[in-house]
Amino acid sequence: MSPPYPVNPPLAEPKGINLINVIHLGPEIREGGVSQSFVCISCMHCVDAPCIRSCPTSAIYKDSETNITLVNRERCIGCRSCLWVCPFGAPSFGVEGKLLLCDICIDRIKEGKKTACEAACVARAIITATPEEIAEMKARKASKRIAQA
Repeated sequence: MSPPYPVNPPLAEPKGINLINVIHLGPEIREGGVSQSFVCISCMHCVDAPCIRSCPTSAIYKDSETNITLVNRERCIGCRSCLWVCPFGAPSFGVEGKLLLCDICIDRIKEGKKTACEAACVARAIITATPEEIAEMKARKASKRIAQA
């Protein structure tokens, strides 16, 4: 039986599986069928990120070009203050106790490519875009639903 995800994504170079926490819900029997879902919890790259303000060593910072939240792991002391203030509970820590943070594949984005997750997702459930672009996509989707009703 093959896994429900691409084993060797053709367009992606994944950096690791610990950067995004995945919560598996189910399987459960609902309305005569089996249902399961997955909730991904990753860094939301907040505009006014509380983790940046709480970090005592300034290990967490924003990339000036892309506004992506990044971590300098050499400066991280593993105090976990970022975890306490993150409203999403996104920070995770590696075996050495230092912060692991999804950088939204900053190198790929700077090259004009999709993130590894977006490129690998055959269901097109993962989209990397600005809040304005996402709002526009949702508005178009809502318009289509209204037009079809």
